[in-house]
Amino acid sequence: MKTILITGAAGFIGYHLTNRIINKKVKFLLLDNLTRGKKDKLFKNLIKNKNVKFLNIDLTKPFEINIKKIDYVFHLSARLGVKNVILNPEKTFNENIKMLLNTIDALKKHNKKTKFVFFSTSEVYSPAIKEKIVNFPLKEDTLLHISKKNSPRDSYYLSKLLGEKIVEFSGLEFLILRPHNIYGPRMGFSHVIPELINKFKNKKNSKIGIFSPSHKRAFCFIDDALDQIINLTLNKKIKNQTFNIGNHKEEIKIFDLAKKIKNILKSKKKIFKNKNTQGSPSRRVPCMKKTQKIINKKKFINLNQGLKKYLDWHY
Repeated sequence: MKTILITGAAGFIGYHLTNRIINKKVKFLLLDNLTRGKKDKLFKNLIKNKNVKFLNIDLTKPFEINIKKIDYVFHLSARLGVKNVILNPEKTFNENIKMLLNTIDALKKHNKKTKFVFFSTSEVYSPAIKEKIVNFPLKEDTLLHISKKNSPRDSYYLSKLLGEKIVEFSGLEFLILRPHNIYGPRMGFSHVIPELINKFKNKKNSKIGIFSPSHKRAFCFIDDALDQIINLTLNKKIKNQTFNIGNHKEEIKIFDLAKKIKNILKSKKKIFKNKNTQGSPSRRVPCMKKTQKIINKKKFINLNQGLKKYLDWHY
């Protein structure tokens, strides 16, 4: 029986990842301190499974893992969310690095042969996008850039960029994944899709201002993201590489996304273009050729289907 360790397990991707493979012959050790992840009804039901052990652990402090054979580690723990990051950039940077280093140190005592899957971010491409020194769609071998002038929001991508290098030097077999705008049930409310939905559902306002209206994004439904994550991880030939996780097929302007959500909800509210959010990349769409070559998946859940699935779950 394989053993999987997931940090940040009560979060959006952590929960869905566990839930997707819970019926397999796998033992899970789930770690989370629940500062951002939720111990809601869904997660409580998940950890009732006999093959699941949940530990409430603060990964910013050194900890022990006494299991001697962990086959796969998914490191999702991070301080994230634009508002959280901007509120305390120093804490974001320090905690993300500490959590990663402590996890690697804990593993190396008994599990040097584990496959370590590090969840980086599409934000690592942001400075290069801003300086207009990249080609789209964004390839994994894009020369990454660090801005001369830092904004509070930069602390997140900088912690992930440094994290990638820490993982590469760790001596562990690894995968580095860069998720691009993953969405779906239980994603929380500090993301563009649920934020827009809540604005349309709010009865107080008749008009809605859309921030960063001309900025483009390519959204990926959680089920498609999981297919990519799991297939890449379980492929024994794939190691010590970096992959984009996402859906390149439906790039859309934020204003057009708002119109799409408005139509699905049959809202009569008027929308208008507002200012750009500080630090928001003007465009973000991944090149998926490298990932698709491995997983051989060509059909994705389209945005209309994904939004309806999310709305059916949420309302």
